[in-house]
Amino acid sequence: MKKNVIFWVGVKNKHYSEKYGGWDWMDISRRTWEYWCKKHDVIFFPFEEPIDEDLVRFRINWQKSIYCFDLLDKAGIDYDQIFLVDATCMVKWDMPNVFELTDHKFTAWREKDNLRWVYDSIRGYEDFFSYKLNKYDYFSSGVIIFNRTHRDLFLEFKDLYLNNVDKFVELQDKIVRKGTEQTPLNYWVQKNNVELNLDLPFSYKLTHIHRKQMFAHNWQLNEDNMPFFIKYGKNWVFNGIPKDQRTEVMSQVWGLVGYNYDDEHFLNKVKDKVLDKDTTSRKFKEDLINTFGDIHKNDTLLELGCNRGHTTRVYASLFKKVIAVERSEDNIKVAKEICGDVDNVEFICQDVYDNFKLPKADVVHIDAGHSHREVMFDIERCLQELQKPILIFDDVCEKLYPNGEIGLTIRTAIDEFIKLNKIQINKYIGEDKGYETGNGKVLLGREGMICSVI
Repeated sequence: MKKNVIFWVGVKNKHYSEKYGGWDWMDISRRTWEYWCKKHDVIFFPFEEPIDEDLVRFRINWQKSIYCFDLLDKAGIDYDQIFLVDATCMVKWDMPNVFELTDHKFTAWREKDNLRWVYDSIRGYEDFFSYKLNKYDYFSSGVIIFNRTHRDLFLEFKDLYLNNVDKFVELQDKIVRKGTEQTPLNYWVQKNNVELNLDLPFSYKLTHIHRKQMFAHNWQLNEDNMPFFIKYGKNWVFNGIPKDQRTEVMSQVWGLVGYNYDDEHFLNKVKDKVLDKDTTSRKFKEDLINTFGDIHKNDTLLELGCNRGHTTRVYASLFKKVIAVERSEDNIKVAKEICGDVDNVEFICQDVYDNFKLPKADVVHIDAGHSHREVMFDIERCLQELQKPILIFDDVCEKLYPNGEIGLTIRTAIDEFIKLNKIQINKYIGEDKGYETGNGKVLLGREGMICSVI
């Protein structure tokens, strides 16, 4: 059965190791693509050893293009579509199966980052190819998708290079000095009238992230500190930054999102609000991780109403101790199973409104009763019995039921304490307006918030 292939280019040339600050960034890239391939039943094919050791006359960028089909044939892979991607790329864990979006055409992304470079390169190769290139369809060769129908195209492109290797080396090193195989491949594709698909969003090839200011986040609203490129990009290309800083940058990104590529990570084992209406959303849980991080490793969190423990397990990774209170014995039983791999959670089976005295805590998640009266009571006793705790709320916005009725929420109780100048909103967390929960309710605003005591 023919399968789609990720042809991943990650050749570690020892002569350039210092220039690139080592090759750890390639290992990070590889982990993301291996995960994505497994998820979508795609073959991961790494190109790690050069076919020709003369990397002056046969640079890796040329070798990946002219030897791709030879390598797949030698490996006995019965391929359909091939996604050629460089090790500078990290694929987002939830990128859709891009092979389903190509219309089975030669798919690429227009090169828009350095138009002067593109223009000079096109002019530089014009005499060699004796062809007027359509610059508006000029694409980047670092990320392209093609299929078995393009096999002859690439094999003939290989013959072109092998028969003119010295001329190409002269052009790229002494005359044009703009790239390697990218512009020649553009000429070759257009001269052969290859049908192109250049319409996929640039998010599938998000390049020059720093120049697009996508390392930043929406700091004005102080609601979400996730960088724009992670939120909106699907394939992150770490080019344009100083080469010796690539490992540092990609390592920081991996530290922020790496758990998404590990199916055994606890966050990938607890339920989302889509599957269980009584828990928090995955984004709520991720925002907790990004907000608290390692800052509160010595603190105690009190969870009033832990339900079945899906959010409790997240808190266990963030705090020294978690005290989870729940009145349902059945829920407690499930919560203990979910938190079975940690030893810093104390479960208390009790109704928090039945003569319950708050234990000492630095942070409190108020999620027991959701009526106005109950939430007012919970906030008031936290203020009276604890020393200025951080307060976490979920389900703070109104929900629209399938019949159009607006459900009562806890936001009005919070607003009363804000008006009394007793608490203040630090940030909003969780899903936003329009998110549909597991029982058909639709959020009319942000799911949760974190407040501090004034």
